[in-house]
Order: sequence, then C-alpha cells, then structure tokens
Amino acid sequence: MPRRAPYVLVEKASLHHNDGMHFAAVVLVGDLCNKGPSSAEVVRYVRHQPRWFTVRGNHDDRALLAALGDEEQRAKPKYSWAKSLSDEDVAWMAELPYTIRIPRSMLEGADQDVLIVHAGLAPTTGLDEQLTSTMVTVRNVEVDGKTQAWAKTWRGPELVIFGHDAKRGLQMEAHAIGLDSGCVYGKKLTGIILPEKEYVSVDAVREHCPIKKKA
Repeated sequence: MPRRAPYVLVEKASLHHNDGMHFAAVVLVGDLCNKGPSSAEVVRYVRHQPRWFTVRGNHDDRALLAALGDEEQRAKPKYSWAKSLSDEDVAWMAELPYTIRIPRSMLEGADQDVLIVHAGLAPTTGLDEQLTSTMVTVRNVEVDGKTQAWAKTWRGPELVIFGHDAKRGLQMEAHAIGLDSGCVYGKKLTGIILPEKEYVSVDAVREHCPIKKKA
C-alpha cells in the first residue's frame, strides 16, 4: 500500500515532536473509509498498526452494515468495496468504540480527561445517554433558537477531540477541538499531540473527493 497521509502525518509528528520515537498511542477520529479509492486497504492498514486506535464514524458504521449484508447499504455503489473486507476486518470494525477516553492521569500536566469521538456530543446530555447517531453525525445544535456549532457550546468537563466537520475546518474551542481540515478534499490532514496540544499537519496527497459546487 502506498504511503498515505495518516502515515506521513504520524511520521512527521514523530520526527519533529517526539525525537523520532514512536508515540505511546495514535488515536484516529474515525471515518477510515469511503472518501478515497482504497477503503478496504486503509481499514486493513490501521487494523495492523501497533498502538493505533480509532473511534467509529458514520461511514464506518454504514460500511459495516454493507459488509454484514444490509440490503440498503449494499445497494449503494459507494459501499461496493465493503464486499472485499475479510472476516477479520469485519470483526475488527464491529468492535470499534464510539468514544475513547484518555484519563488525565496518562497525560502529564493535564487538568482534564480527553474524549475522542467522531462527530461530537449533545452538550446538555450525559455521556451515558448520548445517542450513537449524535456521536457520528452531529455538527450543529440549537441554543436559544440559534444554530451553533456544538463545539462552541461544549463546557466539559472533558476536552473533546473530534473530526467530521470539514466545512468548518480546524476548530479550536475552549473544551473541544475539531481536527477535520479537509484532507480528502485536497486540503490538509491535521493531528494534535497530547498533552502539549501541539498541532501538526501535512498536505493531502491529492484530492480524492471533489467538493460539489452548488448550481
């Protein structure tokens, strides 16, 4: 498999921010598939990386349904690649969590836990009561009759790191950080190094999913 942007990003972060050493963990914000030409290969690549973890995104959810035989998802051409997933790939995807928590005790000097989620959380709902549909699709919430980015309204106690919202790009709020900087649209792939909160980015290898312009 050719060198993909996630590998290049981690390599750059390691060389420039970690003295060339491996990180204790690499955590991805989900949606490994469906926006580029090699979805099954990406799933397999991430699955085999030691110390790499990922949460589940909305495209991962639907691809898993297609792989398990859901007729509605299998009928969609964009999920036809799911047929090439091995039994091991499918079992691995089925075990992906919707959130990953990094306790503050693992992050030197941190004053709050870090929570990784694909899209976001409902700010007024407890973590145990969050809908999975919210965690993989939310971008906006209604507050006092106004539509706002959910991240602007999140008050903790966790620092939430998420993806999913390429249109807004990098979001840096007090208690929520959005890392989707439009890699599949030919822009950049961005990561954050904890606990320092140092950002690192690489240019997209190429545009995999052209942005549809309104007529």
